[in-house]
Amino acid sequence: MKSNSWTSHRFSRKSNSAQAAGFSSRVRSVHFALHYNLDLICAKRWQAAACALLLFLLNLWLVHELLFTEYLDYMGSIEGTHIALSRWTLENWRDLTWFPLWYGGVPYQNAYPPLHSLITAAVAGALGLTPAHAYHAVTAVLYSLGPAALFLLALQLGRSVAVGAAVGMMYSLLSPSAFLMPSVLSDAGSLWHPRRLQALIRYGEAPHVGSLTLVPLALLVVMIALDKRRPAWWLAAALAAASVALTNWLGGMAFAFAVAAWLLARSEGVWWKNWAAAVLLGLWAYAIACPWIPPSTVMAVRRNERWLSGELSPGRWIWALAALAVVVLLLWIFRRFRAPATIRFAALFLFPMALIPLAAEYGRLKLMPQPERYHLEMEMALVLLVAFIGKAALERMRARTRVVLSVLLIAACLYPALRYRRYARAFIRPADIRSTIEYRVADWIDGNLQGRRVFAAGSHGFWLNVFTDTPQFAGGFDQAAVNPNLTHLKYQIVTGENAQDREGEIAILELKALGVDAVAVSAPGSREVFKPYRNPRKFEGLLPVLWRQEGDTIYSVNRRRPSLAHVIRREDLPVRVPESGLDVDAFRPYVEAIEDPARPAAEMRWRTRHSALVTAAMRAGEILSVQMSHHPGWRAEVNDVRKTVYGDHLGQLVVEPECESVCTVELVYDGGPEMRLARIVSWMALAGGVIWILAARRRGAVV
Repeated sequence: MKSNSWTSHRFSRKSNSAQAAGFSSRVRSVHFALHYNLDLICAKRWQAAACALLLFLLNLWLVHELLFTEYLDYMGSIEGTHIALSRWTLENWRDLTWFPLWYGGVPYQNAYPPLHSLITAAVAGALGLTPAHAYHAVTAVLYSLGPAALFLLALQLGRSVAVGAAVGMMYSLLSPSAFLMPSVLSDAGSLWHPRRLQALIRYGEAPHVGSLTLVPLALLVVMIALDKRRPAWWLAAALAAASVALTNWLGGMAFAFAVAAWLLARSEGVWWKNWAAAVLLGLWAYAIACPWIPPSTVMAVRRNERWLSGELSPGRWIWALAALAVVVLLLWIFRRFRAPATIRFAALFLFPMALIPLAAEYGRLKLMPQPERYHLEMEMALVLLVAFIGKAALERMRARTRVVLSVLLIAACLYPALRYRRYARAFIRPADIRSTIEYRVADWIDGNLQGRRVFAAGSHGFWLNVFTDTPQFAGGFDQAAVNPNLTHLKYQIVTGENAQDREGEIAILELKALGVDAVAVSAPGSREVFKPYRNPRKFEGLLPVLWRQEGDTIYSVNRRRPSLAHVIRREDLPVRVPESGLDVDAFRPYVEAIEDPARPAAEMRWRTRHSALVTAAMRAGEILSVQMSHHPGWRAEVNDVRKTVYGDHLGQLVVEPECESVCTVELVYDGGPEMRLARIVSWMALAGGVIWILAARRRGAVV
């Protein structure tokens, strides 16, 4: 028994030793596997980082002159208005409430979605650059980051550095819209000219192009948030989504389509939970951004877009239903043939982004406002689809064939890169801004009109506020004017349509009714870009000439009093909303009243950017007409007592002071209840996100 016991014990020791050796071997194998996988992951991360950096540097090499350029030789570009807004933001960053320079005054957030201007102003202030120089530097960086951002999205979707690199290279060096749209090809001049760069410089599309950089980044963060479902990622996704909308409206719409495409392409999870989470995330993003995109701004854009871009095509809802049917068909095809999620996403994203501009190009169908501008979004979606289809095709080939094709594709990038660089070097042309007619007109107005309101159409209006704080009747973003009458009155002044021999008389009445003291007119011989006046001589003999040079003339509107505030009686107010630009009888008595020398004078003085004092000798029954755009955010006080404020039929401010003798009225713009509520909602949305993150950490959640 002893021997058996010893034998048994020895066998047990051998068995345990063998088990221990086997366990140790497995541990070493697992350790080696983990170490190998970590090395692989780190290698892929380094590859991804290096590829993103190379894409950024490639594009920066293409446009690097922008980093050192203050002004470009494209005075017809609307970038002047973006530079003007950036300058105002830099100089008035403590008081970004009311913006008095455009359209008789608008809330600051109505001037344009503010994120691009805020970034430009911050860069200008931090680096000591002029707003124009900072604008072009920021533009160059955002442009160069676009392909790198799209690379990161493709990498996350396709899990392949090579495919992501292909996406980034195609987006950098191809302009598919020139191949698909004759109007783009005609404008670009060649299939091998960079449309994205052309739109950026010639047309001043910096916020639009910047939003195209943010769209893939925001979608990437949303994808991670919906997968990880952690509070920190949710907050990051809400902030990312808000940043797109705060940069450009078209980019915000493209982002919404991209999120919908990704949700439709997903096959894992409960579908309705993903959609519900995305909707809640969108609401959270809007709650954060709502002080900069309040409902009143959204409604103003919607109202004005109809006048500026024309009505959308009739029957567009039928086309929308047809498009929805196509989406359902695509989903069935994808399921039937088991298409990869990457191809499903890219195709579903491309479909609306291509349908909108191509329907306008070939069918004259306007399914969205300004549909032709979506061709830049179409390019982004198209390169994603081509790359993912190419990946699926390459996976079916032999390894040697894949290597040969990859080398050929890389070599093929050399030609468009050189073409793009040659084009960019010739296209990015600095300007001597002081020699331009836009600068000379602005400089004369600034030195001689002492801050009075002017009407400067065309490129004069685009660039006026780059150099001066002169308020103007027009501006840079007509869609957000809060006075609904300005669009057709401006059109009438410029075109004189159907006015015949009364063209000048009607225009002068309108200018006086809107508080304009001077009007700049460009004739055919002018260097002003657009020359918008059909009849540039309409004011000859009717208005005195203040300045004339090289086909440009500045006329005095010859108002009796330069103030924007006037003492009148209630019956002098415009009798109705003008039915058209010809309907001057609606406000003729009003103009006669404010021009009446027998009426008491009213002096208006700005205290801050959002408040003013009006002093006048008032009598019983008299009211104040203030030629600023009415907005519910204005309030009036006399001796700390609130007074009635409303808008007249011309959309301008009316105050009932209810006082006699010398009266001082304080006007203050604070945004009203809407803005107070918007600020509360925004801060609560941000604070709620932070509290959620802290609570999750306290519960031991990994954030």
